[in-house]
Amino acid sequence: MAKFLRSVLLLMVLLLSACHPAGTATPSITPSGVPPTATPIPTAIPTSIPTATPQPPLALQQDGSLYTGPGNADFEPAAFLKAGTQVKPLAAFGDFVQVAASLNGRELHGYVWKNILPALPAGLPALTGDAVPWQPLYLPDCSPGSYDAASDSVVFTNPGSDYRDTESGAIPLTEPLRVAIASAAVTPATGSAAIKILGRPEPSSGDWWRGITRLELGYMKGVYYISIRDGSQAAAGFYRELPVKTDQAIQLVFDQPAGKSFSLLDGQGQKILSLDLTTTPGLNLPGGLFPDGVVYLGVPLPPQTSFSVTGLRIGVPATGQWVQGQNGYYTRPGLADLAAAHHVTIGTEFVVGYTSDVRYCRTMQSQFNLADLSEFSDPGMWLGPGQYDFSATDRAVAYASSHGWRIRASHLLWGNPDNLPGWLKTNQYTRAQYIQMMEQYITDVVAHYRGRVQEWSIANEASDRDFSTGTDFWFDKIGPDYIGLAFSTARQADPQGVLIFNDYDNEAPQDSLSSMIINKMYGTVKQLKAAGVPIDVVGMQMHLFMPWTGVTTPPAKADVIATMQKFAALGVRVDITEMDVDLARQPGSQADKWAFEAGVYGDIMKACLESGVCDSFSTWEISDVSSWISCTGTGCLHEKDADPLMFDPDYAPKPAFFAVRDALQTDLAVTPMPTPTK
Repeated sequence: MAKFLRSVLLLMVLLLSACHPAGTATPSITPSGVPPTATPIPTAIPTSIPTATPQPPLALQQDGSLYTGPGNADFEPAAFLKAGTQVKPLAAFGDFVQVAASLNGRELHGYVWKNILPALPAGLPALTGDAVPWQPLYLPDCSPGSYDAASDSVVFTNPGSDYRDTESGAIPLTEPLRVAIASAAVTPATGSAAIKILGRPEPSSGDWWRGITRLELGYMKGVYYISIRDGSQAAAGFYRELPVKTDQAIQLVFDQPAGKSFSLLDGQGQKILSLDLTTTPGLNLPGGLFPDGVVYLGVPLPPQTSFSVTGLRIGVPATGQWVQGQNGYYTRPGLADLAAAHHVTIGTEFVVGYTSDVRYCRTMQSQFNLADLSEFSDPGMWLGPGQYDFSATDRAVAYASSHGWRIRASHLLWGNPDNLPGWLKTNQYTRAQYIQMMEQYITDVVAHYRGRVQEWSIANEASDRDFSTGTDFWFDKIGPDYIGLAFSTARQADPQGVLIFNDYDNEAPQDSLSSMIINKMYGTVKQLKAAGVPIDVVGMQMHLFMPWTGVTTPPAKADVIATMQKFAALGVRVDITEMDVDLARQPGSQADKWAFEAGVYGDIMKACLESGVCDSFSTWEISDVSSWISCTGTGCLHEKDADPLMFDPDYAPKPAFFAVRDALQTDLAVTPMPTPTK
């Protein structure tokens, strides 16, 4: 049950952060918004020491991390420091101390939490906000574009024939936004491109401009331009070409988080333009550009266009505050590291566009090693018989592959009419023609990604959807044998790929519906396996406590194990493919609900491990903010207080995360497999 419509909207969004590679020299921003001339922004691990008087070294009183900036929630750990390590204090900023530490013969500079140090020496200098790195909203190695660290450049391309204008999910803003560009270029030279910054996103239907708040900092004819819309009309309410060529540096500096006013500065820190958006003629923005306290980021690209941006920095001033308990999205070992000892992968639905949020990117990198890509169920990919637009799917596969993640295609063949192209549903063909087109589609797509995609979800939800006419297109047009034909075709196209038969409500016999689905799917798998159909894995979606089920009690761990082993006795493995836990109808306080959720997640992880037949544990998205159950966009259920995933809207780990981690760290007895029956 994928967030099929939502995921279509969120491809290929860009941005880089304020985690600056050494050697860059972008002017820093002072609290007033005016950068001091010729003062570079500090690198992620500053090499300059702003200390006039040398301080004696101090020994760490407990283990801790050396962070790239003054914060543990939004700056990366550069190194792990053991208790007793000697560090030289250089300066203080909020709850952090800038130090120099000698590790393996190298001197590193960074920030440690002041509470792991003994009493600080008197007279330790205090850093100002302009002397520390920006708190990044994005990091270079997270860019969905092609990033080159040597040149500090990222290239975004649109090789297709259609205009591509996508955006990220919502990123909270509690400090003023800052954007810096060292230079930009567009190919062809006569083309245009931009970075867009939105406070309210573009609608999924109707007039694209209606209701949005959007600023573009763009490139056209070799100079920068700025364009602002307030959502009241198709035309921009404010547009101006800037007297700065795009081979020169430029900065955009907002004065407060709501984005009511900003300044544009050149590379020398000279003011080019100042604008109060609440009083600018042609604009109606009394609440500023970010009236809801969030920002969306993206790159609009015309067809056949390449946009190269050097030295792109997007961030906010660092607060210097220590966030207690924030150890999720940079923590190592992560869930995937721990699960490797059990030969289990930890996966999630992955959306490339969400990597514009550093928290999403780093959580994915530190906790997961399997990317479930819903682009394969996008009806826009299949243009006609033998005709495809692989551009979005290519980008997602390339990104996941570049990070070394295992890739699952969800869902290569799905009978859900909402996930089928219009031309296929409106034209009438014979049964033989439907079979031919289905087999050609599977063959072409699998062949295109063979060797890059390791797992294929085939005939998704077939056992559930064929109970009634109109819910499974392929069952209605071909009949039940389409399942075997689809799996056999996929095997021919990719002999090494893992083929998954995925469904929901098939984890344990909790009620008459789940019992019926389990028995029907079991019978189908048994029959197909007996006929030699190459089914490798049975997928259990594990969407628990959905509003249409009426079930409010979790499946018993023993029952889940028994069901897993029942299927495994047929000669297949089992994956948990799309887990989430809808808490909307659970009683109690948030703490009560989260404790209940933790028990469910922990038991399901234990069931996977104890069954001896489970190869993967995957959630359907990472954070509550982007879950298909609790999100607010098209294709979302809009369930209030559902809180279905292991990370909260700020990507802090919830009790469910720690329950899964604890299960992976426990030596579990494996339940013996029953003897297969013929």
